[in-house]
Amino acid sequence: MGDGMVGAVRGLFRGRGKRGPGPGAGDAGDPARGDADGLARVDAEITAFGEALAAHPFVPDHGAHGPAVLADYQRALDAYERAKRDFAGDRTPRDTADALRALDAGRHALACVDAAVEGRPRPHRLPLCFFDPRHGRAAEEVRWAPAGGTARTVAVCAADAVRLAEGRPPIESGLRERGPEPVPRARRRTAPASGPLPAAPGGVDAGADADAYASRPGRIGTRQWREGRDNAGVALFRTGPDAPAVLVVHLDRADGSWVELTEPPVDGPDRRPLTHASALTRAVVPVPSGGGEAVRLQLHTRKGWRIWLHPPEEVPHLDDGLASTGSYVLRHSGGREPLRVTQHAGSAFTLHALRPDHRLGEALCEGTGAFTAGAVLPRKPGLLYVRSRGTWTLTPTGAPKRP
Repeated sequence: MGDGMVGAVRGLFRGRGKRGPGPGAGDAGDPARGDADGLARVDAEITAFGEALAAHPFVPDHGAHGPAVLADYQRALDAYERAKRDFAGDRTPRDTADALRALDAGRHALACVDAAVEGRPRPHRLPLCFFDPRHGRAAEEVRWAPAGGTARTVAVCAADAVRLAEGRPPIESGLRERGPEPVPRARRRTAPASGPLPAAPGGVDAGADADAYASRPGRIGTRQWREGRDNAGVALFRTGPDAPAVLVVHLDRADGSWVELTEPPVDGPDRRPLTHASALTRAVVPVPSGGGEAVRLQLHTRKGWRIWLHPPEEVPHLDDGLASTGSYVLRHSGGREPLRVTQHAGSAFTLHALRPDHRLGEALCEGTGAFTAGAVLPRKPGLLYVRSRGTWTLTPTGAPKRP
C-alpha cells in the first residue's frame, strides 16, 4: 500500500448517488415512503464513511507502520467496498443488514488504526444486534435458541435483551431467524466481476461463512479453479512454483462422495478434506508450500463439484467475530487478543495458527463435542486454521493481552 492506494481511496465515494424518496413516494404514513427514507439513511451512512476514509490523515507506510495497522486500514477499505456492493439492489431497509454490518466492521477497523497511531489500546466492542443490525449496538450477551435449534450466546440490543428475559421473542423485523445449519449447503451466489465476496459479518450467524467461500472470487485465474461432475482427477496450479495456498472444495452431494489431496503429499486429516463419513459438502484447508507447482486432487462423486485455490488477499478476516461449519482458514490482526471459542456440535476441534508456509503452527485451542473455551491470538498477524466437522464460533472478547 502507498500513495497510489491513498489516491484511490479518496476517489472511492465520488460519484455515489444519494438515494432518496422520489416524487410520488407517498406521505409519511406510506410504507413505500418509509422504505425510501430508510434506504436513504443507509446510503448516507455509506457515503459518510467513504468521505471519512478519504479525509483520514493516515498514509500507509510499510516502513513506519506495523502489519497489524496496515491490515486494519485495509479492512476499513474493504468494508467500505463491501458495504457499497451489499447495498446495491436493496429494495427495503430489511435488505440492508449486510451493508450495515460491513459499515460497522469498517468503522471499528478505522478506530483500531487511530488507536495504534495514537498509542492507545485496541478498542473492543460488541457487534451490532444479532437479530437486526438496525437495532444498533448490542448491549449485552444472552442465551438464545432458534426454533428447533441449540441454545448459544448471542449479542443483542437492550430492547431485545429485555424481551428475551421476559420470555418474549425479539423485536419483529422481518429478518429470518438465524441458527446453526446441521448440514451446510453452499449458497450459490454469483461472484462479482472483480473484488472479494463479502466477508462474514460479526456476531454468530452460523450461515454467514457462505459469503466468503461459497463462490470462487471473480479475479481468480483460470489455472486456479476447476468445476465438473462425476469422478475425476484434477490439477490446480499455484500462483508461484512453491507458493502456499488455501484449497476450497465443494461437492453437490455428501453421501457416497469423498476427496483426496494426492499432491503435494500431506499427512493427517487434511489429506482427505471430505470423507465418506462426513455430512459436509465444503472444505477449506491450507496447502503448504513445496511439492511443485501443481496441487492435485482425486474426486469421487456422482454429482457436481467445484474446487479452487483461494487468493490469499481474499481470505476472510476475523474482525469482531466469525462463525462457520467445518474446516476453515481465516486472517487475524494479532496483538494477543483474547478469543472465545465455541463448538456448538461436532466431534474433534482444533484451532491452529498457520506458519507463513501454511504448515501447522501452535494449537491455540482444542476440544471435543459441544464446548466453550478461551484462547489468545498470536502476537503477530497471520492466518488461523480451524479443523472441525461441527458448527463453531470465534469471538474476540477484550483488549489485547500484554506480552
